[in-house]
Amino acid sequence: MSDTTVTRRFAAAAGAMSILAAYAPKAHAQEPKGMIYPVSFPSGSIELHLADHETIRAVASKMAQNPNLTAMVLGKADTVGSDEYNDHLSWKRASVVFEDLVFNNKVPATRVHMHWTGEKMLTVPTGDNAPDLLNRVVEIILE
Repeated sequence: MSDTTVTRRFAAAAGAMSILAAYAPKAHAQEPKGMIYPVSFPSGSIELHLADHETIRAVASKMAQNPNLTAMVLGKADTVGSDEYNDHLSWKRASVVFEDLVFNNKVPATRVHMHWTGEKMLTVPTGDNAPDLLNRVVEIILE
């Protein structure tokens, strides 16, 4: 592995860690912040199912009730496929959820921030080429 690749991977991991640190749950008297709403995907897919639309609709409803809430849409992938493939796949998954929130559920785009990590920040640690539903997810984090 070249020094450039290692540097890029380290920078991506460090950036992702700082993103998650910024969205760590915090105690508040009113609306709980840092709530995570997962949207799962079949392997290699960006298709949203009925339950996914219901989750996204519930997030949009919470955001409509509390105009101070913002959402971070964080796309992830499992380790099946190449790093580049999973980076692109996690971006596409995050984009699908972002679009559903903004265009179908009328959440202002200024209140939704989109990020993706590919296979760099696994929800459940696995080895290479390991399919895992918990890692094929977009997390909608309300804060």
